[in-house]
Amino acid sequence: MNPYHNHMNAELVDLLRRGDRQAFEVIYRRYVKELFGYALRKIKAREDCEEIIHDVFESLWKRKEELLITSLRHYLFTSVRYSIIRYFSHREVKRKFAEHYHLFEAVYDSMQEAPERDPQTIHARLLQHLQQLPERCQEAIRLRITENLSNGEIATRMSISKGTVQLYISTAFAHLRGSYDKIFKPAE
Repeated sequence: MNPYHNHMNAELVDLLRRGDRQAFEVIYRRYVKELFGYALRKIKAREDCEEIIHDVFESLWKRKEELLITSLRHYLFTSVRYSIIRYFSHREVKRKFAEHYHLFEAVYDSMQEAPERDPQTIHARLLQHLQQLPERCQEAIRLRITENLSNGEIATRMSISKGTVQLYISTAFAHLRGSYDKIFKPAE
């Protein structure tokens, strides 16, 4: 049995700051199940929850000497909560990237399948369909495509929030997906 099993959290944190592995083990055993249950209520993938909890404890150990913890429980749950937020943000970014990739892949494939189609004609049709969007939405997609700006850079340039930029970009891509046949299919 670990000699620190009955120690208070403040004592364990103090020992942890000095690099005491046994104190770390007690902290881990004391909170791992509760933190895992908390993460599992938010994220249904057990493996992802395990990874989040592992990362939180790994960070706790790596940063042990610089920690300023007043409430260990609050610190750990806050760490897990922020990790969950990053998990969902990252997952959303990956989803949007995949969505955008598939759209551009479809454009490339359609050009390869029908090399007789003039890229300038397709470009003109693309611009024509983008002009059907609201002006601010057009500006956001133009900055993304022509200047390769990030959402943050577009937000700064247009004096809007990053969330609004994401909405504009998603709207533009949804519009282009809906107009795919009109843009990429040859006129008959």
